[in-house]
Amino acid sequence: MANFDLTGKTILVTGATSGIGRAVCAAVVEAGGRVVATGRDRSRLAALSTDLGAERCQALRADLTDPEERDALVTTVSGLDGIVHGAGALQLAPAGFLSEKKLRSLEAINYEAPVLLTTALVKAGKLKTEASVVLMGSVAGLVGAKGHVLYAGSKGALMAAGRALALELASRRIRVNSLAPGMVRAGMAEEAQDALGDDAMAAHEKEYPLGFGRPEDVAAAARFLLSPAARWITGTTLVCDGGFTAR
Repeated sequence: MANFDLTGKTILVTGATSGIGRAVCAAVVEAGGRVVATGRDRSRLAALSTDLGAERCQALRADLTDPEERDALVTTVSGLDGIVHGAGALQLAPAGFLSEKKLRSLEAINYEAPVLLTTALVKAGKLKTEASVVLMGSVAGLVGAKGHVLYAGSKGALMAAGRALALELASRRIRVNSLAPGMVRAGMAEEAQDALGDDAMAAHEKEYPLGFGRPEDVAAAARFLLSPAARWITGTTLVCDGGFTAR
């Protein structure tokens, strides 16, 4: 029988105060695990730790685009059974309005931070044998969409890096997989709605056979990939999009 239990496991969650990140933290604790939650907002991290219990949720403030803060996090943590890279940012813009500054900013958050943090943790020996790394990709990295050049590029690159990392770390029994969520009713959906308008978002939701998702839907998929039930799964992308890419 599949074992989805995370008792005794310590999971690092980045972007822990966002909609999906927070839901992942709650899912890990519910499954019996312990969370090391990191993000940039100290007060929201403190509230998360209080809600989940300080003994089950350690809060560590860090801006993962800052090399010094990233290195400090690597030094602080130890004995990790998994990582979920929930931190990310959305930047919608037509191709004619792109700039190098916007590209570098999004790339630093969505691609460089998770890749550099993961490799630094591996180099420092902070990931246990049979640990699970879950990268947060997006359906935008799998299918084309207007205005998504920067975002799609960063997420597509991350998922591709995940496949390469999976091959390199297999000898250590460390698994690396990506999640590719569709539109989820959380912070990024609100940003998209502000940019596109209510009518456009309503029309977009009609493209989802099961409608938009919730943070808990993505968190459940992350819990699966972290668990012993996924012990033979690595180097792949799990799409959780309510049927959006089935069309």
